[in-house]
Amino acid sequence: MVRVNIVRCHLAMNELSEAEREAREYVAIAPGAESLTLLGTVQQAQDRNQDALATAEAALRYGPNLRGLRYNFAAALEKVGRTTEALGVFEKLAKQELDTPDLALNYARALYVEGRKKDAEAVAEHAVTMWPNVSALHGALSRIRWLVGQGEKSVAANEAAIQARPGDLALRLACADALHRGGHNTKALNVLDEALRLAPDSPALLTAMGVVLDELDRPLDGLRVLRRAAEVAPSRAAQRNLLSTLLRAGQPEEVLRIVNELRAEQPHEQYLIACATTAMRMLNHPEYRLWCDYERMVRTYEIPPPQGFFTTEAFNAGLAVLLRTQHKTNAHPLDQYIPNGSQTSRSLLTLDEPVIKHFLAAMDVAVRDYVGRLAENDPVGARRAKHSRYSGLWSVRLTDGGYQPNHVHDRGWISSAYCVSVMPGERPKDPRAGWLKFGEPNRPPAGCGPEKFVEPHPGLLVLFPSYMWHGTVPFEGSERLSMAFDLVPS
Repeated sequence: MVRVNIVRCHLAMNELSEAEREAREYVAIAPGAESLTLLGTVQQAQDRNQDALATAEAALRYGPNLRGLRYNFAAALEKVGRTTEALGVFEKLAKQELDTPDLALNYARALYVEGRKKDAEAVAEHAVTMWPNVSALHGALSRIRWLVGQGEKSVAANEAAIQARPGDLALRLACADALHRGGHNTKALNVLDEALRLAPDSPALLTAMGVVLDELDRPLDGLRVLRRAAEVAPSRAAQRNLLSTLLRAGQPEEVLRIVNELRAEQPHEQYLIACATTAMRMLNHPEYRLWCDYERMVRTYEIPPPQGFFTTEAFNAGLAVLLRTQHKTNAHPLDQYIPNGSQTSRSLLTLDEPVIKHFLAAMDVAVRDYVGRLAENDPVGARRAKHSRYSGLWSVRLTDGGYQPNHVHDRGWISSAYCVSVMPGERPKDPRAGWLKFGEPNRPPAGCGPEKFVEPHPGLLVLFPSYMWHGTVPFEGSERLSMAFDLVPS
């Protein structure tokens, strides 16, 4: 137990290399299901899902009939995209006994991603009757029902559970979250208002209400509630939560003050820089263009075919096949926040696929050129180090009407967008449909719309600082498939 607790402490502090070292020592001294399961937990935290699967399979040999080990194996299969096999294991376990909310949740999710949507809904319905206090189950059921078009009625089971357990704030928060995700903000506000009558100083409820009020175009009311949350539970997160609403409420000076305080501890937090640059823009600050010179800092590159491919078109065709498979197995519909689109949820850097290695090699010249052009007195160039590394790799797929909301990459330095495939409609209503846009915040204050657009086409790579607000104009067509990565100094 001492070794187990040491590993858990390292995990809690995000010291993953140390956690793995201790876990491997435990396996070496006492090989078995317990030590291997602990090692698998560490590997999952490192996003090494193939290794975690191998470890789960090794643990299963010590107890092939143990339900916990079988469940862990199925969960590991799901994380590497082998959802059909994972569903098979979850289904056998559930038919023996649906004994835990975790099993019910994963079983319903696996059914949904395999196209058995009615079965998924039935399992989730049954699960919320067995565990009416588990908010994650209500969230999954509400999401399933919303995706099939039930709108505000999708939270009916959640509302019934609230009636039965009126003091359960987690159920009320889950209900409001499901409504907010579905765009039903007025009803979400009503749910939060009732909850706050029971717990007027709940930081989580106050924060949720502040966000919903802002999205209902009531930023001053939202700001009042968010300030109360920061008073009740002072924290870095509470101060951070104020920023977007302060901008919308027309108070950029306070944003700059808060950002300066928070950046003293985390100077490279990209969201803080994004909020500060928006505040500068609102104030016509002379330093704004130092940070957001879009013509100089947003660069485009035509990527030549990687070694072994005659044309970029041939390479993109092979890459598209792999990415479409990943969107089927690695982009769970119940987790998505992209309207009419999907984003792979796990880093594609862990995939042992030749086409991924070719892709990264093809990016290298452009990345080196971009970094080499950064000046030392440039706010982006000031972070340049001797080496840099990819810190994430993912894909976004949009269908008709789909778009990426405006966002920044909080832990990045240089970010990217690479166009793999575009199948536009014949007569788009918007001539910029599907284009990248820069400079518009996620909830833009007045006068802070997009400042730069880039038209994507297959083979085009766009590089830009990670703190720049970026998103897409709603797409019109059958598919817009892209890849993206973040680069960080090392």
